[in-house]
Amino acid sequence: MTPVRMVLRSAFVVSLAFASWAAAQTQTAVEYYYAAWNYYFVTAFPDEIAVLDAGAFGGVWKRTGQTFEVWTGPTNGALPTCRFFTITFAPKSSHFYTPYAAECAAVKNNPNWQFESIAFYLQLPDANGNCPPGTVILYRLYNNGMGGAPNHRFTISLATFNQMQSQGWIFEGDARTGAFACVPATVIPGTAEGQWRGTTSTNETALGIVLDDGTYYILYSQPGSSLDAGVVQGSSVAANGELTSPDAVDFPIQLAEGVGGNAIPATVSGSYVPRVSLQLTIGEPPGGDSRTLSASYDATYEQPASLAAAAGTYTGEAGHVAGAGPITFTLDASGNISGTDPASCIFKGTVTPHKSVNVFDWSVTATVAGSCPFAKATVSGILYYDEPNQRIHGFAPFGGRTDHWYLIGTKQ
Repeated sequence: MTPVRMVLRSAFVVSLAFASWAAAQTQTAVEYYYAAWNYYFVTAFPDEIAVLDAGAFGGVWKRTGQTFEVWTGPTNGALPTCRFFTITFAPKSSHFYTPYAAECAAVKNNPNWQFESIAFYLQLPDANGNCPPGTVILYRLYNNGMGGAPNHRFTISLATFNQMQSQGWIFEGDARTGAFACVPATVIPGTAEGQWRGTTSTNETALGIVLDDGTYYILYSQPGSSLDAGVVQGSSVAANGELTSPDAVDFPIQLAEGVGGNAIPATVSGSYVPRVSLQLTIGEPPGGDSRTLSASYDATYEQPASLAAAAGTYTGEAGHVAGAGPITFTLDASGNISGTDPASCIFKGTVTPHKSVNVFDWSVTATVAGSCPFAKATVSGILYYDEPNQRIHGFAPFGGRTDHWYLIGTKQ
């Protein structure tokens, strides 16, 4: 089996890759998995990512859906991270990364490992094992030689960290915090980006998701109930603790077929403390009702969304502003989603993690028009997996945002 190391990589290609990053301070590292070996591999080299995504080596290396950010230079004291490769345990091969100078020097003197390059830059935890503000913990786990050869996994997901330990992997990091190194937090400093949970002045439970580009979705319940009632969606501008939205739309979530309804233009404005609190006023057109939302930051937003965790078969409701109906749908670990309802709305689409945060991007197409409100068009938006309740919420505005298609279901 050809090893994952890019055998065609030359020093010239590597230098071009680093030159192309010169204007950027961070880069995304992408994780891959080879099921037959039960091996993980991570890379931030754009050419390597492109080759693997195109199916190199027979397509055996698949994205896991997990990513994390790294620095491209010595930002705030970030250290160069050595990358090594071994084929000593052929046919299996493996890579190893370390930002620790002593460990790098020791591995360079180990004849079983070949030094390849500086892969990226990482910061180190402080003397108490904590990562500095603006960063998150990067964990390193070792398979303890299971399968007859070494392999390491790098992740910022605490859930993944715990899962791998339960499978016999050994963590290599600070004994108090588990931190191996520190990587850039995915939330843009000073913005309202994040996941927010709270209640409104009319006793609605609300979940707000503000993405890195300012696009937001605020899911709210019926007053005094856990039943979904609607979602306010739009784009926002946030700066200096103030947030405004010029194009908010309040989309109803119906509970039955043919009940009728309309998307209602709205106004959204308020204040926020980054990664702490969000205070918004949501208003309807002049003369309409308004309500306030008080929400707190939910740090689970900064854990990468996991397709493996979300994969499964779901039953629930799908609909738009004019009504809803029961539906069964399936999401697999590769991000393929498909389903049908009794009225012959048959759809398929793709679900992909949104950068390194706990939300998915998704797009769906009606393969057989039937009662699908978007006919054979492709619609897109966000999908959120509520892992504790094993529940999916997907929203996709369409028709010039005069309507939206939603998919809500519980895993069976």
